[in-house]
Amino acid sequence: MIVITGASDGLGKEVAKLYKEAGKKVVNISRRACEHADVNICLSLREGAEIESAAKQVLEIEEPLEALINCIGVYSDQKFGAIEEDEIKRLMSTNVKAPTMLASLLIDRIKQDEADVLNVLSTAATKGKASEPLYVASKWAARGATLSLQDELRKKKSRVISFCPGGMRTNFFETAGAQNDTTSFMDPSEVALALKQTLDLPKNMEVSEIIINRK
Repeated sequence: MIVITGASDGLGKEVAKLYKEAGKKVVNISRRACEHADVNICLSLREGAEIESAAKQVLEIEEPLEALINCIGVYSDQKFGAIEEDEIKRLMSTNVKAPTMLASLLIDRIKQDEADVLNVLSTAATKGKASEPLYVASKWAARGATLSLQDELRKKKSRVISFCPGGMRTNFFETAGAQNDTTSFMDPSEVALALKQTLDLPKNMEVSEIIINRK
């Protein structure tokens, strides 16, 4: 089975569609259901109890875990001078705590099934931006957790991939109330294909980090 967080929309939904078409059992973990998923675990993953519940439900599924793909993420354009504590908590809870804690709760299953873990980050995880410091900070933190998971599984057959795409034509920014012109951004279906092709590589090949900049 392929477990995808945030498969109800955007890149996650496109990834779920590709795996469904490939005949895989798709498990979606997000606030809303995904039409391409065989199993929908509808939780926000903001709180620890929700993450624990999601992990428990995944562990109850008998099929071997092939990959955990974390597409979950939220955006903020709060700038220095206007940063609020609640906004820090919101971004860190969703962008860092959720994927990191979920991987931790599933670590024994990941090792047992030799599953891969791919964390969708952002090019924001590779640079600083005055226009979105909280988002950048959360993605840098998530990238650090991903690199640490790589080290944890270094001697295992599981692969851990840091996947950093640039802006895509989704409602990601609109949902956060940000006014971004996405007309020149990348097509999420094409980014999803690049993601799946990365995971489709032979198991003895690990692309530890991939950065996709939009031209």
